[in-house]
Amino acid sequence: MVSFTPYHAWGPDKGTRTCPICKYGWYHGILYFVGDSPNWADIKKWLAFLESESIKREKYLKVYFIYGNAKNYNKQARETELANLGRDLQLQKVALTFVPSLSDRGSEIHLNKVDQKVGNTFILYRRNTVFANFIDLPATASNFSMMSDLLDKNKNEYFDLPQPAHQN
Repeated sequence: MVSFTPYHAWGPDKGTRTCPICKYGWYHGILYFVGDSPNWADIKKWLAFLESESIKREKYLKVYFIYGNAKNYNKQARETELANLGRDLQLQKVALTFVPSLSDRGSEIHLNKVDQKVGNTFILYRRNTVFANFIDLPATASNFSMMSDLLDKNKNEYFDLPQPAHQN
């Protein structure tokens, strides 16, 4: 997994281009990518589920929705669209971010080689290391349960330790 800098339209880093992996890579993280084929009914279900998981797990889970639909891309319109979505869903924890496309070079998202044409891609990581990924995962109760179980199982006795301070 390679760092990238999406635009943040909703969440704690709103208005910035913060790299999710760089800033929040120590505990569990979920990157939820959607490209040119958004299924908004599924997206809303996933975001509601991921919000509830984020609230339950507190600082131990950071979730990012990365929207990279290249069709009719307009930065201001995309930012407004995602801010409205965050407000409508009353998201408190999940960050809504975007890039011009999932092959965009300016944000360096292209280095992660996420397929623009699939319905969605999920990447789950801990300590900056990917431990699971899924493509075209529908928003179903069984998939929600599977993802929650994966997060539970990918912990060990050292999971709660804070990130070490970097020495210069």
